[in-house]
Amino acid sequence: MAKTYNEKRKFEETPEPKARSFRGDVDVATATPGTTFMIHQHHARRLHYDLRLEFFNGKTPVLVSWAVPKNLPLKTGKPNLAVHVEDHPFDYGSFSGTIPAGNYGAGEVRIFDRGTYEVLEQEPGKLTIRLDGDRMKGVWHLFQTSKGEEKDWLVRLRQLERPDPDPLPPLDPMKATLIDEPFDDDAWIFEPKWDGVRTLAICDIDKTILMSRNGNEVSATYPEFEKLHDRLVCIDAIVDGEIVAMSKGRPSFERLQSRINLQNERDIQRTMKQIPTTFVAFDLLYLDGRSLLKVPIEERKELLDQLVVVNESVQVSTYIPGQGKALYDAACEQRLEGIVAKKLGCPYRPGRRGREWLKVKTVHDAELVVGGWSRGEGSRSTSFGSLLVGAYAEDGLRFVGSVGTGFSEKTIELLMPRLRELETGEMPFVTDPRKSATGSFGKPIRDPHWIRPELVAKVEFRELTSTGKLRAPSFKGLDPSKPPQDCLFSELEILAGVG
Repeated sequence: MAKTYNEKRKFEETPEPKARSFRGDVDVATATPGTTFMIHQHHARRLHYDLRLEFFNGKTPVLVSWAVPKNLPLKTGKPNLAVHVEDHPFDYGSFSGTIPAGNYGAGEVRIFDRGTYEVLEQEPGKLTIRLDGDRMKGVWHLFQTSKGEEKDWLVRLRQLERPDPDPLPPLDPMKATLIDEPFDDDAWIFEPKWDGVRTLAICDIDKTILMSRNGNEVSATYPEFEKLHDRLVCIDAIVDGEIVAMSKGRPSFERLQSRINLQNERDIQRTMKQIPTTFVAFDLLYLDGRSLLKVPIEERKELLDQLVVVNESVQVSTYIPGQGKALYDAACEQRLEGIVAKKLGCPYRPGRRGREWLKVKTVHDAELVVGGWSRGEGSRSTSFGSLLVGAYAEDGLRFVGSVGTGFSEKTIELLMPRLRELETGEMPFVTDPRKSATGSFGKPIRDPHWIRPELVAKVEFRELTSTGKLRAPSFKGLDPSKPPQDCLFSELEILAGVG
C-alpha cells in the first residue's frame, strides 16, 4: 500500500517520512515477522492509538498497522476495535511531532510505547503476539470480525505481564516555604507561582479524578478536565498542578472565584463557558505504575515535559535554571503572584513544608482563616459588614484584621449561608477582636458572630502593622483547597518586609 500511504500525504507540508522503495499491502497471514513494534498516540480529530508491527515484504521491513481507538485493552474480557490501515514505512516508527492542519491525520503524534515482539500464532484473520515494551507487556490476540469489512479487526488481552504497580503515594501536595526576596543559584530551578487552586490530577487510561490539597474531590467542579488523561502519554499518572482562570493574559484568582464554589451542574456548565480554566502541570508523583517520590526534581520535570501533550486547556509550567532574580522581575512586570524556587536533586515530600521549595511573592496577599463576621450596616444590614480573619501562631489563631471590601453582591449572597452554617458561640481567636483592633473603615467591631475556623480567604493588603494587623485589606476570594492550619502568622511576618 505504499502508493496509498504517499497519496494521502503532502510531504512538502508534513514532517512524516516519505515511503521510498517500499512495497506495502503485506499479507499478515504469511509474511515473515520482524522483532520490533511501536504504538503511536495520535491526537487527530479523535484520539486514537496506532499499533505498528514490523513485518517483511520480501527483504523490506514495513510497519503493518492497526488504528485502535481505545488502545490495547489492559483487562481480559471485552475486546477493543482495531482497524487494519495501510502499511507504513519502517522509518515511521521513530516519528513524533505535529501533522499540520489541513493535512491527513492533522494533530499531535507521540510515541506511546516501543519495544520488541514475537508472534505466537499466525494464520488468516488471526494473529497472537507477545509485546515487551516500556509500557505494554503481555499477550494480545488480534482477529478479524465475523461481520463487517475486511479491515475490521478486534484485539483482546490474553495475559498481562506488567510488573505489579507501586502503591499510590499520599495525595497530599508538597509545600513551599515563604521567603522575603529572590536569589540566583545554579543549584536551583525557578518557575512562576500560579494564582489558582492547587490540584492533584489522578489519571489512568480512561478517567481523571481531581483532588484539592485538603483531600476533597473537585472533579465535578471542573468538568473541562474530565478527559485530562487523554492529554497524557501514559497508562497512569498523578500530576501536581494548579487550576487557573486567565484574565488579560495572566492568572486571576478573583475571576476563578466564580467557579470555585459552584455546586449545581447547570450553573457549572454555564459558567464554564464564560470562565474557562487551564490546568498548569508542574510536577509528577507517579507514572506507569511507578512512584516518583524519590526521583530528583529535574528528572521529574523532564518526564513531565514528555508526558503532557499541551493544548489551550492543559499546559506545563515553564522554568529556568539559576536565574531567580530575572524571573522575579519578569513576574513583577507581568503582575504575576510570584515565583517558586526548587532545589535540584530534591525528592517530592508529600505534605511537607521545608527549605527545598521556596516561594517569593510579588504582591501582598495571604490565605487567612475566617473566624467570624461583624454585623453590616446600610445596604448590608441583612448580611455582614466585614470578615474577621486570622493566622495560626504557636499560641493559636491570632486575629489579624477585619476585611470589609472586595465583595460583590453575588459573593455576599453565596457566602452568607456558609457563615451561618458554621456559626458557633465559641470565639476561635486567642486575642479578642473587640479589644485589640478596629473594624473596617476605622469603626469598632460590634456584635461579632463567631464561626468554626474552617473557611480560608485570600486577602490582599497594603502592609502588616507593628501590632500584627492588616492595613487596607481587600477580599479576593475563598480558597477551599487550602487547609486552615496551613495559614501561618510567620508568613505574614515575612510579607511585612516585602517591597
